Amino acid sequence: MNIVHGGVILIVYVFVVIVCYSVISGAYDDIITGVENVNSTASDVKVEYAGTMIRTVFDLMFAGLVLVPVIWFVYWVFSREPDWRYRG
Repeated sequence: MNIVHGGVILIVYVFVVIVCYSVISGAYDDIITGVENVNSTASDVKVEYAGTMIRTVFDLMFAGLVLVPVIWFVYWVFSREPDWRYRG
C-alpha cells in the first residue's frame, strides 16, 4: 500500500474518532454526573471514586483508539521490506 494512501486513511480515522469523542463525551459526562448526584449518603465516597475512575477509563479508551493506529502507522512506514532480487 502507498504511504500517502495509508496516511490519508489514518487522518480520516483520527478525525472520526475525535468527532465521536466530542459528540459522546458531553452526554456521557452528564450520565455519570447524574449517577453521582443520587442521594445515597452511605456510599457517597465510593460513588465519587467510581465516577472518577469511569471518566478516566472513558478518556483512556479514546486515547487508545487514536494512539494505537498512529503507532502502527509509524511502525509500518519505517519497516523494511525483504529483498526480492533474484540472482541468476
